Amino acid sequence: MAVPAEIEPSDGRSLRRVVVSSSVGTAMEWYDYFLYVAGGTLLFDKLFFPQLSPAVGTIAALGTLAVGSLSKPLGGLIFGHLGDRLGRKTTLVLTLVLMGAATTLVGLLPTAATIGIWAPVLLIVLRFVQGLAAGGEWGGSVLLVAEHTPAHRRGFYTSMTQSGIALGFLAATGIFALFSGVLTQQQFESWGWRVPFLLSVFLVALGLYMRLRIGESPEFAALREEGKAARAPIAEVLRDHRKSSLVTIGARLGESGFSSLVQLAVLVYGVDVLGISPTVALLALMTGFGVEMVTMVAFGRLSDRVGRRPVYMAGAVAAALMAFPLVWMLGTENTLFVFLAVVLAFGVGHAGMIGAVPSFFTELFPANLRYSGMSVNLISGGITAVFPLAVSSLILLAGGSLWPLAGLLAVIALVGLLSTYWADETHHPAPTAVPGPERAPAVAAGPAD
Repeated sequence: MAVPAEIEPSDGRSLRRVVVSSSVGTAMEWYDYFLYVAGGTLLFDKLFFPQLSPAVGTIAALGTLAVGSLSKPLGGLIFGHLGDRLGRKTTLVLTLVLMGAATTLVGLLPTAATIGIWAPVLLIVLRFVQGLAAGGEWGGSVLLVAEHTPAHRRGFYTSMTQSGIALGFLAATGIFALFSGVLTQQQFESWGWRVPFLLSVFLVALGLYMRLRIGESPEFAALREEGKAARAPIAEVLRDHRKSSLVTIGARLGESGFSSLVQLAVLVYGVDVLGISPTVALLALMTGFGVEMVTMVAFGRLSDRVGRRPVYMAGAVAAALMAFPLVWMLGTENTLFVFLAVVLAFGVGHAGMIGAVPSFFTELFPANLRYSGMSVNLISGGITAVFPLAVSSLILLAGGSLWPLAGLLAVIALVGLLSTYWADETHHPAPTAVPGPERAPAVAAGPAD
């Protein structure tokens, strides 16, 4: 039988250590992603695709970003299986090392001027490896916190792990902006761009230090001791929890898709089409993520009071309603409006969704299948993988028009809204005597599918 829902961590220090460890892992994942967004939109076309025109080179560079998103679902399946078989801690150590090694190697990669076609080929391979590792990172990081936390505080503590998204972005863009600002253009394109990638080794070292000092999830430890770890977790998830799987795919698509599109709108549409200064664009995104670090935790705490679905749905509605005003504000090219648009997008719309997602997804699946269940939603990454190419193509085909981009933002937010509306509320569901795939205690399983 699963561990009781109200299991408490051994002490406050243990819980803080788990939260910090998970946040660092999430920061590492998104540090890598945001470096690629910045590098792909501002620099990689020249370094790895110099034979192409600037517009096509940007699309090709962003295509390497899509490779990582496409490999994420595969990584989720692999590491989700390992997480439900071997444990959360062991799997998270593997994903962190793999992700950090690949990011560091990008910083050592020769450019097309040195090794020709092998430069973009190796860049794509490393991006694929990073995507594999990232596919196992998010779900495991959230689970490690959720399964150390009492149910009535799960929304608050799991939302804190998502601060790693903002930390990863702030670190990546801050370092990228610093070196691009203090170095000449020639110095930055020659060697300066490598430094942010090489500095990832420090995040990996910190993450490993923290993860090796924490214990295994109490729930998984109890399952393993009783011999109840799943033999084929992903097969059981897809067989017995189809509705929950579809809900997580749609809800994650709305949340992560909206975030990705806003970033691309600012960096691709704003910088390449409107001519907004790259420094202004990066500072606006840094401000938006800084605000979101606070608001996402507030929304997570609110989900402990009113439920996961209402909080997510409110964020999705806000995101859909602000889609057209957001792109219009970017179109004014006014610095104040650009900052306001990004702060509203991340601090309200996206924060509402991401604040509720970790606890919501955790409670949808039983403990012995939870890592695999949490990883199924990464199928949405196969869809968001095409967003960089879609945004660039929309801009080219629409002749710089902002309305197709605004429509795409609204649609993707509505996908998340409808998916969550279809779901059952998972916050404090009524327990039953016998756990199983159809209904189980709050921590052991989510609503029946």
